[in-house]
Amino acid sequence: MPTDAPVAPPTGTPAADNPSLPGPDRLDGEAESLWAAGLRVEALAVMADELAATPDDQPLRRLYAERLMTVHRYAEALQTVAPLGPQADALRGRAHYLLGEFAPAAPLLAATASGQGPTATLMLMDALEALGRGDEAVAVAEQAGERLGAEHPQLLAFRGRRAALAERPEDAADLFRQALAADPLQLEALYGLGQALLRTGARTEALEVLQRHRELVPLRDRYDFALRAVDLAPTRASNHAQLGDVLRSLGQHDEALERFAHAQTLATPDEVVAVTLRHARAILDVTEDVERCIALLDEVASTGSDPRLPVRAGDVLMRAGRLGEAVMRFEWAQRMRPEDVQIGARLTRALDALEAEVEAVRAHGKPLDPHGTPPGDHR
Repeated sequence: MPTDAPVAPPTGTPAADNPSLPGPDRLDGEAESLWAAGLRVEALAVMADELAATPDDQPLRRLYAERLMTVHRYAEALQTVAPLGPQADALRGRAHYLLGEFAPAAPLLAATASGQGPTATLMLMDALEALGRGDEAVAVAEQAGERLGAEHPQLLAFRGRRAALAERPEDAADLFRQALAADPLQLEALYGLGQALLRTGARTEALEVLQRHRELVPLRDRYDFALRAVDLAPTRASNHAQLGDVLRSLGQHDEALERFAHAQTLATPDEVVAVTLRHARAILDVTEDVERCIALLDEVASTGSDPRLPVRAGDVLMRAGRLGEAVMRFEWAQRMRPEDVQIGARLTRALDALEAEVEAVRAHGKPLDPHGTPPGDHR
């Protein structure tokens, strides 16, 4: 990846950037009901049938194309607007850009970006840079700065790349650091920082930064995939939980917990146990808050009959050294599934540990620590 590579395309196409397109209230009936319910594949199938029946309905055609863009079906969106005139050029420009087709994207974005939101301006900047038209890209970046502020992370990363091309590695490194402070997931800025540090002679730090870049690339791919799944089926709890897992891996802990909480509200009876287990694990990993984790597991377990929830609660409590409470959770799980051998084995271990703790209190006047020995007695 060269240091002057364009910033990765932003994911999604905010409606605010497309004022020329009809809004969601343009379509009534079955397709709109399906779309509002998050059943986007089904909604698009109905819209396709409606458009086939009324091919001259231009507002329907534009709305169908925009919704194809929402679910990242850019090539299909381009095919859909082929019969339309210049009123669809803004969509065409975005679609070509998101397909990585910068040559056709640039003139379309240049002609329409001023009437759209800032995302289109950033796309134009990136497209011009990718085409080697640096001076034009700089001019567009200045326009974007007036709308977004000069400290926007994509603009900082762009300026960093320009500084690197101008053989000013110290300035480039400073700009890349600023971009990463604003957006730690700016992979282009991270790579650029590594290269700039190499050129300044800071080899050890450079290699650390480039190693971090190599680690983040597959995680960023997972993030993009998870985000697309949410765009395709926004009411499916498992999609939000998957995104939460990826965000946690990327170190975006607050966003991850928010995503899990949202997944919890969407979960159907078939999904709720799996989502809750993932949510509870995230709470424990991110916050180390045992009480919050147990409260979630207990709350959901009390509404159903799946032993996995009290078993997980028992495991967490065992690791926390709260043996009596762990025994209660394993007994709860055993009542749900009396014949389960693994639950029985867990309960036996917890009872044995609790008995050992009681004996330790009698012998030493203080309980065992979670590892099974009295505090301070680690011979």
